[in-house]
Amino acid sequence: MLIRFNEVSVHGSKYEIREVEGLNISQDFVVKSPVDARCTLKRKGDHKVEVQGQVQGTLTLTCDRCLSAYDWEVDTELQILFEVETEASRHLQDLEYNIPDLDTVSLKEPIIDLNDVLRQQLYLSLPMKSLCTERCRGICSRCGANLNHAECGCADENKESPFAVLAQLKK
Repeated sequence: MLIRFNEVSVHGSKYEIREVEGLNISQDFVVKSPVDARCTLKRKGDHKVEVQGQVQGTLTLTCDRCLSAYDWEVDTELQILFEVETEASRHLQDLEYNIPDLDTVSLKEPIIDLNDVLRQQLYLSLPMKSLCTERCRGICSRCGANLNHAECGCADENKESPFAVLAQLKK
């Protein structure tokens, strides 16, 4: 959904999106339930628009340790300031840069792709390490058995290792 700056009211324009476009092509997750978003866009002058809102939904992720699928609830808030880059703003950015500017996105044209913004927020809400549970034991490196469901006999087997000779020296 493309929104032009001149379509946004100074008092705020509200948008409700029931399904974010472009999520079904992701290889990082599967959308389990529709991703709902509620956003308010406010115009902050001729060259700035502020987006505030919330994104909710359920994604199916793959555990990094055991490769099992599990559900991840997304409930994240967003607040971003979009600014069209002008010569004056570019000069000001070179002179002064501070922490609030980290949430400012510079645009070449006064158009916001709201679906793209929401997709980015979903990716930002994903965990750094995807684990089905905190106590996930992973899979066996020898036989590939999921150690969360059953024990495998690989750990009990006598290993032939090139370092087995060094273990004998230690005794």
